[in-house]
Amino acid sequence: MNSGRILVANVNNVPILKFIGDVRVLMSGTLDNYFSTLYSKAILDRMVVDMTETQGIDSTALGLLAKMAIQLRNRFNVSPTIVSTNPDITRVLKSMSFDRICDIVEEPASNKVSFNELDQVNDSEDAVRRKVIEAHQTLMTLSEDNRIEFQDLVSALKASR
Repeated sequence: MNSGRILVANVNNVPILKFIGDVRVLMSGTLDNYFSTLYSKAILDRMVVDMTETQGIDSTALGLLAKMAIQLRNRFNVSPTIVSTNPDITRVLKSMSFDRICDIVEEPASNKVSFNELDQVNDSEDAVRRKVIEAHQTLMTLSEDNRIEFQDLVSALKASR
C-alpha cells in the first residue's frame, strides 16, 4: 500500500478532506487538528470526505472520522458526504455503520479541486494511544458488532497506560 496523505480544500465554503493511499494511526494527530478547525467554525452547511484515492484506512482513522461526523451532526446538524469509488473501502465504511452517520456516495465528483496537503503532526506515544482509544470507543457506539469487535482492544490499551 502507498503511504498516505491527507489533503484539504475549501470550495464555496464547503470543506473537502481527501485521503490518498493508506491512511493509518500515525496520521491521527493531523486528522484531529484538522477536525478541531471544523468544530470552531460559526457555520458549516456541508462537509465532503473524498476517499476516491484511498487504498486503505485503519480503524483509528475510521474512528476519528466517525467522531468528526458525530460532532458535525451535533454542532451543525450536518451529515458529511463520503465519496468512495473503491468497493473495498465502501464495504468497510458500511460494515462499520458509517451509513448511519454519513451519506456515502459511490460516484466520483466531477469538479476539479485544488488541494493543499496537511502538515503531518507527530504526537507522543501517549497522545497517539489516547486518540486510538477514543477513536475505537467512538466506533463502538455505532453498532453492537463494532462494540464486540473493539472492546478487547480498548480494554487492553487502557490497561497499558
